[in-house]
Amino acid sequence: MCGIAGALLDRHAHDGDVAEARRMILRQTHRGPDSLAARRVGPALLASSRLAIVDVANGSQPFCNEDRSIHAVFNGEIYNHLELREQLSRRGHSLPGGSDGEVIVHLYEEYGADCFQWLDGQFAIAIFDARDGSLHLARDRMGICPLHWARLDGALYFSSEIKGLLAVAGMPRRAEPRAMLQLGYFGAVCAPLTPFAGIHQLPAAYRLSFRAGRAETSRYWSLDFPLAGEHARLSAAQAADGLASRLERAVASHAQGEFEPTCFLSGGIDSAVIAALLQRGRQAPIAAFCAASEHGRMDEGGAAGRTAEWLGVDLKRVRIDDAGIADAFPRLIWHGETPVISTEASALMRLAGEAGQRSKIVLTGEGADEAFAGYLAFRQYRQLGALTRRGLAPLRALMRPWLRSHYGSECLLPGEDRLGALAEHFGCVPAQAYEWEFYREALTPLFSPELRAMAAAGRCWDGFEFDRGAVRGRHWLDRSLYVSYQVMLPNYLLGAHGDRIYAANSVEGRYPFLDRELVEYAAALDPALKLRRGREKHILRVAASRWLPDEVAWRPKTRFVMPFGTPFVGPRASPLYAELLSPGKLAEYGYFDPERVRLLFQALASPPSAGGKARRYLERLGLGLGATFVASTQLWHHLHLADGESAASGAAARRSAPATIA
Repeated sequence: MCGIAGALLDRHAHDGDVAEARRMILRQTHRGPDSLAARRVGPALLASSRLAIVDVANGSQPFCNEDRSIHAVFNGEIYNHLELREQLSRRGHSLPGGSDGEVIVHLYEEYGADCFQWLDGQFAIAIFDARDGSLHLARDRMGICPLHWARLDGALYFSSEIKGLLAVAGMPRRAEPRAMLQLGYFGAVCAPLTPFAGIHQLPAAYRLSFRAGRAETSRYWSLDFPLAGEHARLSAAQAADGLASRLERAVASHAQGEFEPTCFLSGGIDSAVIAALLQRGRQAPIAAFCAASEHGRMDEGGAAGRTAEWLGVDLKRVRIDDAGIADAFPRLIWHGETPVISTEASALMRLAGEAGQRSKIVLTGEGADEAFAGYLAFRQYRQLGALTRRGLAPLRALMRPWLRSHYGSECLLPGEDRLGALAEHFGCVPAQAYEWEFYREALTPLFSPELRAMAAAGRCWDGFEFDRGAVRGRHWLDRSLYVSYQVMLPNYLLGAHGDRIYAANSVEGRYPFLDRELVEYAAALDPALKLRRGREKHILRVAASRWLPDEVAWRPKTRFVMPFGTPFVGPRASPLYAELLSPGKLAEYGYFDPERVRLLFQALASPPSAGGKARRYLERLGLGLGATFVASTQLWHHLHLADGESAASGAAARRSAPATIA
């Protein structure tokens, strides 16, 4: 990963502006410690911190075209840059270097702001066109690389990370209450909102053009699932062959660069496929990393060890324990720039740090669950989803008391008003609603009275954008997969649980399962090839059987689960958490009800209540999520907004905030 930052001012830039751009990028040197640059071009400021991987000796930024009328800074990797370089050279462009980012300015010369659709890869890009004084920002299709922007005094500022924008003199530091509501429902903040009022995140597959004080955003690509019954007519063997060839190409392209790639290896099929394809054709074993712990659900060493032995990779076991989780958590919140509801990302922070000792590149299996229906919610919806149809309200009314008694939750069959809200905003009731409704039950009661009132009024949907037409007429599984790609993947898994963790360790995370060709191919497949007789990822397992033993290819999915205990209280907890979780500090920051938080931690310290296994599990899970949400939000405010506006005053000031961001 690299970092980018800059601005388009309403005047020519001067030395003081360049110094400010330098401050913006210095906040992000972890993203690219190999070289820093800050330059002014007329009214534009362009800065970068480079993590040199491709064309290490050259590739300095900003890039410019032959007559120096177009300039660009760039974060990420362009996997088809060699093909683009050849095409551009044939059209008369001069590309003297070997960097993948060099093609960007020349593509812009050819296609203008439509150039981004030609790029395959993961990227955040800023292009300044001196000919008409315009600035163009773009983010990759899946949302792997972050890009944020804000308006201030007639200028538009941009930065890979929000901390770069907060380095700008006069930039407001305030909490965004609507984002807190989204965290309490989705478990993440959905673009274009961020936890910071007035600072926006460019959504995945979007571009922004800014000229003469006017900003316009538009989508340049959208994943298109076939209408129900119109999927590709392929046998399982044909589909597996097509998938295998695309996986091989994706892993090969994502391994490019001047450093030997590494990977993670959990023992599950996703990471095993990546490791198997990386190891093929290599004489020396690649390095792979897994989590090892005394907590059984956190220990991946056994399954990963058997897979590593079969593949011949060099497995590095990284010990994960409660103390390590607690130690990594402030760093996670500082780099992630958002509260979280789980401590799982702390384990990934440890793994990424170890991987960074061996290479600048780590390949991960993220994205396979979205492509091939790997989540538990999809299997649950296959059994219960029909109950959400219209006309079945009386049947739902009969079933809810039993579900509430058995699970202690209504998340598997939300109330009629909840189903209506989901259908209104998504055009369907997606399978993910099971998790979201559970988050709502566990988290929103902890809010302060002001935020609870906003939640009751449905304000978590303010600023939320979703294309309901994209799911109309689609198979139920495709509808939910589309929701995964649009909501949870870019805003949760690739954010505080993805890019930020790798960038914090000066490592570039790469995602072969998010390769455009592979994603589009998987979307066209019959849903029955993905979820078959209750088994997830069926067609991926068929394809993987050519590289992996059956023990690995058909191993049931297990989830990496952190312990329900919390590292934030108790004799080993840092004194910082005792202060942040004190009634006075909770009231001062204004996000949570101090008494309800006290009762939460009291319940977490008590034995589980009576009931069946499922009920006890969900109870402990809800308490653990709540504890992490409260602690991480308090820590987030402490680290980023200690002198800023509290949530309560921010909510009061913006109760009438518009539903969309101008």
